[in-house]
Amino acid sequence: MSTAKRDFLIDIEKRYQKKWEDEKIFESNAEKQDSDKYFTCIPYPYMNGRLHLGHCFTITKAEYASRYQRLKGKNVLFPFAYHCTGMPIKACADKLTYEMATFGCPPIFPDEDDEVQVEETADFEKDPTAYKKKKGKMEMKFGNTKYQWGIMEGMGIPANEIPKFATTDHWLSYFPPHCMQDLKDMGLSADWRRGFITTEVNPYYDSFV
Repeated sequence: MSTAKRDFLIDIEKRYQKKWEDEKIFESNAEKQDSDKYFTCIPYPYMNGRLHLGHCFTITKAEYASRYQRLKGKNVLFPFAYHCTGMPIKACADKLTYEMATFGCPPIFPDEDDEVQVEETADFEKDPTAYKKKKGKMEMKFGNTKYQWGIMEGMGIPANEIPKFATTDHWLSYFPPHCMQDLKDMGLSADWRRGFITTEVNPYYDSFV
């Protein structure tokens, strides 16, 4: 099957994205006093994984607004940030540390077939109190696994890289660059000079919070 049409469109996309970057057309500077100003901001995506379609849906709303206001001649500031504070990353790192200490590295987990069979065959007609497990958010994304190691594998992270995520700081250095590249590939019109993460490694923003 020929991909010539797709490749032609991708080539156009990449050429113009490079042109935008080379000409710095999305960079906004305060000294432009002769035009109206417009600031765009969205809730920062949380960096415990790669971006997904839901992020894209949210981010494009800010993207459309920014581009529209630029077309109207306004000096648009559209920064981007990566949310890394709070307990989710710490909890994932601690869980990974526990799994490696308990099951080895790489871990060999116990067979879950018996547990899954009980859950799937729960008979609610005979016993209204029967319990059937509902899939959580992470499970729906990465398959039927209750282990953090399996979730990391589901993200496409190589097994030899996963142990690094037992350290919380590694999440901060690993996911934001992937996030930025995905958004650049999407053509996001952000001023990437303004990017930051929300942790104590960013003293200015940390003191602001």
